[in-house]
Amino acid sequence: MSDRQAIVDVLSNYATGLDARDWVLWRSVFIDEVIFDLSSWNGAAPRPLNTDRVVAAQARIFAELAETQHFFTNHRVTIDGDKARVQAHMRAEHWLANPGIEGTDRYTMFGYYDDQLVRTDAGWKIAQMQLNVTRTEGNRWVMEEAERRARAKRDAQR
Repeated sequence: MSDRQAIVDVLSNYATGLDARDWVLWRSVFIDEVIFDLSSWNGAAPRPLNTDRVVAAQARIFAELAETQHFFTNHRVTIDGDKARVQAHMRAEHWLANPGIEGTDRYTMFGYYDDQLVRTDAGWKIAQMQLNVTRTEGNRWVMEEAERRARAKRDAQR
């Protein structure tokens, strides 16, 4: 039972890290190179990515959001030795800071995560993360605008 709780805690730290903008906590849930599969949301093919680079990019994008709130529930955990799979329903709320146009500031994603974890010396870590978006509400532009603003700030610093 302790492994199951530790795995559920990984997802809790994932959500808390994002919403609190605690990038050390969010980074702590991953191994150094993770296969990120966001294809159901952005159409990009899953591929292994350097986790530190992903964390830095997310930190820049989330700095442009006023608030976020990520929920996970209905955890289904399967453990096989030092490997595990956790599926959990999710709801992710995103509000853009200073949207400029009334009513465009919110974007919600619904769906589930299907993640593969490995046991490390530091505990359970996500090795493969698959986001499965089944429904959205609000304005997808919120995420695109946050990314655009983050990219513009990064480019201005170069």
